[in-house]
Amino acid sequence: MLLKDILQIDIGDFFTNLIFAAVLIVAGVILGTLVNIILKKMAKKGELDKARSYNFIKLFIMVITWSIYLLFLNFALVELNIPVLTGWLSSILLVIPSLTGALILIVAGFAIATYLKNVIEESRIEHWKILANIFWFFVLYIFTVFAFKTALISINSTIVNWLIVIMSGVVGAGLTYHIVRKK
Repeated sequence: MLLKDILQIDIGDFFTNLIFAAVLIVAGVILGTLVNIILKKMAKKGELDKARSYNFIKLFIMVITWSIYLLFLNFALVELNIPVLTGWLSSILLVIPSLTGALILIVAGFAIATYLKNVIEESRIEHWKILANIFWFFVLYIFTVFAFKTALISINSTIVNWLIVIMSGVVGAGLTYHIVRKK
């Protein structure tokens, strides 16, 4: 058996596709690096590099950059049109954008929850501390559930819903234990 029979490819088209795949990978590296530089400049311009949580911002920038790299790697693999390799790696690489989306949802949820908590604290209404904490946990919980669903988008929705129920129960039991033990 020849290699072309095993991989189910046409040698003539393979070299053309190989060149195009290499161009896609180079374009992905250039675009990823450019986005990385732009995001770092935006973070520096917004003086986020002076914030306590700048490492989290660096992590976020790194995830976005590597998502672009992996997306273009996936495009290049699809262009090579090697069924054995393409199907396997494409299914693995599809997870990366969903995890990136989940990370974005968690960051947005944390920002919104913190903003709402500060607004409630500044209003000084009766029992504002309790209300601020309830809003903070509720908004964070909602965004975490959406992030969980986004990260596990390729799994059956019934299984994801059961995992969310189990996660909610475990986190609720943990918080209850922590609050009771604290008092």
